[in-house]
Amino acid sequence: FDPFWGHSGDETAEEPSRECREQEYKDRFGICKACKQCDAGQELSKECGFGYGEDAQCVPCRSSRFKEDRSQQKCKPCLDCGLINRFQKGNCSSIRNAVCGDCLPGYYRKTKLSGFQDMECIPCGDPPPPYEPNCSGRVNLVPLPSVVTNPRDVALAAVICSALTTVLLALLVLCVIYCKRQLLEKKPSAASLRLQDCPYSGAELSCLDAHWLHDWQQKSCCQCQLGPGHTCGRCTCD
Repeated sequence: FDPFWGHSGDETAEEPSRECREQEYKDRFGICKACKQCDAGQELSKECGFGYGEDAQCVPCRSSRFKEDRSQQKCKPCLDCGLINRFQKGNCSSIRNAVCGDCLPGYYRKTKLSGFQDMECIPCGDPPPPYEPNCSGRVNLVPLPSVVTNPRDVALAAVICSALTTVLLALLVLCVIYCKRQLLEKKPSAASLRLQDCPYSGAELSCLDAHWLHDWQQKSCCQCQLGPGHTCGRCTCD
């Protein structure tokens, strides 16, 4: 025990081995010390706590951030009134947050059961709620998000549509050709109908010339007689 300092030497030797708390850093001697406090509009240049941040310094808040009092806290983001559909009454600075006003036309603030109103304004809807004065006689002007179309996607879609159209037209033409061919194969000719009415043998048909067979559909049934040696004889028509 040291009578001059009022404590024993063992207690001093144990101090550097203590773990630093949340808002403490360890100096070059291994002793835990409280992190620095920065004035309004400033924050530490790096994290401080649990033994780290010995060389942290106070620096101004970054753009669109603020801090209102002297503390170890970081700067906070400024409030954007447009994102919550409200008018902006006061701009944000490094020591003061932005101040929002009333709701934009076509929007209103919901009132909670506790009597407080939400920060964000919501669309009035169609029809608007009758109990909200900000929605009375107003049309809900909710801006629709613009859809940005990539020109490359448009060109690809056009190519795909034209290819599908070409394939469909080709299939339609092939279908028409196939149907016509089937009808022609199944439809009997006039000569074949005449041959069914008049029974001829192959030898008798050979006696008829092509021109006569062409005009046969206008004539009645004919009969041919074979001559000696199965030669063509005389043909008589009814």
